[in-house]
Amino acid sequence: MIRKARFEDIPAMTAIYNDVILNNPATFDIDPKSLESRTKWFYSHGENNPIIVIEKEGKVYGYAGLSPFGSDDGYDRSVKLCIYLHKDARGEGLGTVLMTAILELAKENKNIHTVVSEITSTNAASIHLHKSFNFTYCGTIKECGYKFDEYHDMDFYQLMVDKD
Repeated sequence: MIRKARFEDIPAMTAIYNDVILNNPATFDIDPKSLESRTKWFYSHGENNPIIVIEKEGKVYGYAGLSPFGSDDGYDRSVKLCIYLHKDARGEGLGTVLMTAILELAKENKNIHTVVSEITSTNAASIHLHKSFNFTYCGTIKECGYKFDEYHDMDFYQLMVDKD
């Protein structure tokens, strides 16, 4: 079941994200996040920045969110997408379900014009997912992240969701 994230989901979302921090270059965060910092992250999401979760049998297996793309006022119609799955739920199609739902929310929101994703260049599953939703590759920033004793490139993808 896909639903809007609630306060009580913060521990599960934090655990999912912290596992990625510790084991995967999909994020360039290095140190695990506290519940306090993720609670602030949760409450920083406004009308243009929903967070949804995928839940099965009462357990959160992943989440997707739209965050502000930039801090300047001119970025207010652009959002940055994130999708994170529990390590035991990857490869089951849950990313596709979350992507479908979060993009539908973006398309329904008259204040969102474009969705941007920053993807570590080695994250083939995420790149494939974005391409399957017709995201356009916009470019690569070489060796901009350093994690697990190596440099990583960052690919940028974009989807225009503005309604005419």
